Amino acid sequence: MSYVMIAERRGIAKGLEQGLEQGLEQGQVKGQADLLLRQIQRRFGAVDAAVEQRIRAAGADDLETWSLNIVDATTLEDVFRG
Repeated sequence: MSYVMIAERRGIAKGLEQGLEQGLEQGQVKGQADLLLRQIQRRFGAVDAAVEQRIRAAGADDLETWSLNIVDATTLEDVFRG
């Protein structure tokens, strides 16, 4: 029978917590990217592979900026400014 020390339990719990937080963050970024792609498709039509790749590779800050830019954008290029 193996015993897990209190310090080990805390370490395991902390690792699980950090993994969960990281997974949730990644899920949120994926959700932001999916929503932005749908908005762009609705406003400007079909999205080419390069645009989709750029959006999927972006971080949360860029996705937020681009999601706000789409409100005033008259072209697809306007979305990616700023």
